[in-house]
Amino acid sequence: MGAKRSLYKKIACALLSLCAVAAFLAPGTTSAEFYSYEDKKGTVHFVEDSSKIPKEYRHKKQVRKDEYDDLSAEEQALLREKEQQKRDGNRRLETEQQEQSRQRRIAEERKELRAKALTTRVVILGRQVFVPVKLRNGSSETDVLLLLDTGATSSVITPAVAERLNIEETTNVKIGVVGGRVMNARKVVLSNMEVGPIKRENQEAIIVRQRQGEFGDGLLGMSFLAGLKYTIDFPRQSINWIP
Repeated sequence: MGAKRSLYKKIACALLSLCAVAAFLAPGTTSAEFYSYEDKKGTVHFVEDSSKIPKEYRHKKQVRKDEYDDLSAEEQALLREKEQQKRDGNRRLETEQQEQSRQRRIAEERKELRAKALTTRVVILGRQVFVPVKLRNGSSETDVLLLLDTGATSSVITPAVAERLNIEETTNVKIGVVGGRVMNARKVVLSNMEVGPIKRENQEAIIVRQRQGEFGDGLLGMSFLAGLKYTIDFPRQSINWIP
């Protein structure tokens, strides 16, 4: 008999516990109030029932409510809708800021690429600037180093360069040189000359024999440079072309 009474008692306690949980979870019956208290160690605890607060801390308890408790159902719905709109607005703003940041990064990358494209590496010896140039005569082409010379009316190439370009048709001309002398030379019109991003077609060049190593493979004269804007960066040994 004693064992049965103990079993019945356990079943009754279990049923009471289930009823309590059901009452707690039932819609409209739960309280939005809860309690907090701080223990001796400074730890803050939260409970939904004030009876769960130890006696020595009950004088320190604080009653807390949900922010919507004092509002009607309609007001609660309106307030929640406004909060949702605010969250949506913040997400849109964050997305816009990310897109603006991406566009700025793309613009900076394009700017860097343009700057690189408009920069030509050169060889500077003292005050002499030797520029890498691609020359083309019909289907023949060659790379040369020409001394930049704004005092030269036409660009100049050596006979060796003319030979690499398979130049056959030329015009005999007389040119003035340093010291007032006049010398015989040959003139040719090249298909194009290319320096970095600058490419010009039908370029006049004078074929002149020179002393070994006098000015590299020739001169880059005003027939090519006319109308171009550029700066020379001596420390970095480059020409920066200005659009």
